[in-house]
Amino acid sequence: MIQEYVSRIEEACGAGKTKDYIVILKQDKREDALRRILEKSRVLAEVHGVAVKASFKNREFTAFTNGRLMFKALKDRDELKTLLEELLK
Repeated sequence: MIQEYVSRIEEACGAGKTKDYIVILKQDKREDALRRILEKSRVLAEVHGVAVKASFKNREFTAFTNGRLMFKALKDRDELKTLLEELLK
């Protein structure tokens, strides 16, 4: 499921035991992916037309309308993949 919607995953710079990730969605699937993700999440704040700060399973992330997602303070890439699988199904 992840491969259908995600173009690539980048690890953002950060220190400590947790990691930050940037997920770049495929442009042709961007709107569908964002709709699926936001339907399952709780919206915390929104800058209309730019970004949505949301929460899913006590993990906050930011979804940008340009197709980028930013996840902060995750344990590892496996945790990110688990979250993405649940959000995109």
